[in-house]
Amino acid sequence: MKTNDRVIDQIGRAFPDDTIDAKRAFDDWGRTYPDAIAYREKIDGKTWRTSDAQWLVRRSDALGFLGTRWLAAVMPIYLISAVRDGVWSPATEMLVLILARPGARDEGLGHKRYAALLEALTAEQRIATREVLHHIAQIDPEGSLGLAARRALKG
Repeated sequence: MKTNDRVIDQIGRAFPDDTIDAKRAFDDWGRTYPDAIAYREKIDGKTWRTSDAQWLVRRSDALGFLGTRWLAAVMPIYLISAVRDGVWSPATEMLVLILARPGARDEGLGHKRYAALLEALTAEQRIATREVLHHIAQIDPEGSLGLAARRALKG
């Protein structure tokens, strides 16, 4: 089994295929997200496996606005895109940003959101997420995304 297939399989096992109730998906952090209505419509009543992954990946900026529970629910879509398409996926840059521990000087929202995400993910999901970061670091060892993934792995 190729590395990509192994990591994608690991993501599929780690994240449940639960139906998403998206009515409040942007209430916690993203009331100002301009595509919130359309994004909610794309995920509401679906699972991460049945959602329109291509449409969602093109709007990876939503990851910075989604409430923690909804972020965890759709994260597999973005993780798989990062594995399949590497640095060419619109999801990869956003993933390495949100999965990196905020710096020591960041006393604001970054630490709260990061802690909430870690708490929301199971151990198996955190392992799968780390595998994706490791994959990005390997395929782009000297590039900005690979270096950012490496920093996120240290956090």
